[in-house]
Amino acid sequence: MKPYLAWAFGMILLAPTLAGAEVYSWTDANGNKVYSDQPPPRVNAQRMNVRAPQAARTASAPQAEKKAEKKADNKAVASDNAAIAAANAKIKEQNCKAAQTNLATLQLNGRIRLPGSTALATDAQRGEMIRQAQKDVQTWCNK
Repeated sequence: MKPYLAWAFGMILLAPTLAGAEVYSWTDANGNKVYSDQPPPRVNAQRMNVRAPQAARTASAPQAEKKAEKKADNKAVASDNAAIAAANAKIKEQNCKAAQTNLATLQLNGRIRLPGSTALATDAQRGEMIRQAQKDVQTWCNK
């Protein structure tokens, strides 16, 4: 391993312990102010608070931006929902008309061909087709 990589790796490992290190200050015999991580024996050293103060949260600006974004997102979602509801209403109306037309055709014509065949439906088959068409009308035409 290259020396600078080992040094960088070591610093990364030591960073959490350095962040929690304590610092003491005292005045030595010559009147100089001394700082150290360990207090000397038999000296009145003062423990110092060296932790960086947490930045004051100015939450109003980011929160205001988030609220504005959320309102814009809500408006976009509401707009999309309205468009989807309109498209669904149009499809439902088309299906209702088709079901009503199918029911009217089945009720008015006595001779009905089976779907996908040239054979004519029996009375029982025609009755079942009418019942299904009535269910379709109920499904698509009820508000």
